[in-house]
Amino acid sequence: MEPQDIFENMFCCNLQSPPPCIIKTEGVYVYDSKGRKYLDASGGPMAVNIGYGRQEVAEAAKRTIEKTSYILPVFASEARIALARRIRKRMPDGLGRIYFCSGGSEANEAAIKLARQYHVITGKESKHKIVSRELSYHGMTIAALSMSDIKMRKRDFIPMLWDCLRIEACYCYRCPFGKHYPECNIDCALALEKTILSEGADTISAFIAEPIVASAAGGTVPVPEYFPLVREICDKYGVFLILDEIVTGFGRTGRNMGMDHFGVIPDIATFAKGASSGYAPLGGMAVKDAIIERFEEKGVDFRHLYTFSAHPLSCAIGNEVQRIIDEENLIERAAIMGGYLRQRLARIEDLSMVGDIRGKGLLWGIEFVRDKTTKEPFPKEIAVKDTIIRECLAKGVFFYPGYFEDAFGRGDHIMIAPPFIITEEQIDHCVDVLAETLTELQDRFYA
Repeated sequence: MEPQDIFENMFCCNLQSPPPCIIKTEGVYVYDSKGRKYLDASGGPMAVNIGYGRQEVAEAAKRTIEKTSYILPVFASEARIALARRIRKRMPDGLGRIYFCSGGSEANEAAIKLARQYHVITGKESKHKIVSRELSYHGMTIAALSMSDIKMRKRDFIPMLWDCLRIEACYCYRCPFGKHYPECNIDCALALEKTILSEGADTISAFIAEPIVASAAGGTVPVPEYFPLVREICDKYGVFLILDEIVTGFGRTGRNMGMDHFGVIPDIATFAKGASSGYAPLGGMAVKDAIIERFEEKGVDFRHLYTFSAHPLSCAIGNEVQRIIDEENLIERAAIMGGYLRQRLARIEDLSMVGDIRGKGLLWGIEFVRDKTTKEPFPKEIAVKDTIIRECLAKGVFFYPGYFEDAFGRGDHIMIAPPFIITEEQIDHCVDVLAETLTELQDRFYA
């Protein structure tokens, strides 16, 4: 069946209308119904770590669904127990309690609800406000979107969203304070303390942030002092630190978790995407043991449940994915291949339109600008990132769009986050296609 035959009965977010109908996935490639082959440099986006089409995962799914098609999440399953053990090993010491749901948006909502309920049962009922950051993304449900700052995904729903306190982004390329590291005093972290004091520490429940921001700000990496200072501030005022590891978890940045680059342990780490490598809906959170022990001491349950939490099929798939990651040393591979990718991207650094290249492991963002010196973005109507992505797609490579916008709706960047199994030759091909496309398009963009 061709896309045009079914498109009138469906709707989706896509770069083409009708979208390509993908009928096969294998390795780092996806294939459409017209026989075209695309190298997926987006990783699904930013989810597929072990590569597509792993037969071992299909077999693990088959074994599980034949035995336990569904289990009410108040019960345990063998797959759930095994996956919880594997994920616990990925987390820093102390984050030992694992809760499962179906995806990242659900995980982040569960996290802020757990933080709130903890404050209630410990006699601090006034603590209910959440602080997030500008240029952040935490999901598409109402609460998760309220904490996010991707303007194009929010603008039609603003009247429905609740007010969320938001501090400046940690974005050195475009410092919101107009300063330069290291003389900046890490004002982007100190902004958290200012907001807590302004609102009243007795009202602040949690601060949520991505260790390394993905598509909302194109792979922005905080300076080394940022998260230790944030952790200190949260401890000082009794505020939960929630780290959103939806994208950065399970090796994407070359370490187990994104937080591992900064030596900080949050109160809650949320996860999804790479937990199952995109083979099944799966998300969750890892919570400090001491937090759950308070619930247990008081005989109180976490008042939160999803129908498909800890679904045995998703857990079995996640368990097999984590086994493959370990046995094939894919996290170490992500670090190595990420270094090679950054090295190869050096060939486009001198292009007039390339403003910044940033990231870690196999999570990279490229920001495009009209003026390299002033960092002025291209006008919105030129649609730079969309044009780049479409042209590269026509040449068989797919990159993921970024969503940064300034006050005038301007901003262009793309993400590169391929599966960890990508080879040097495949990275060369991705960069060659990108470099060729940018060279061809520069004259059009500067006309």
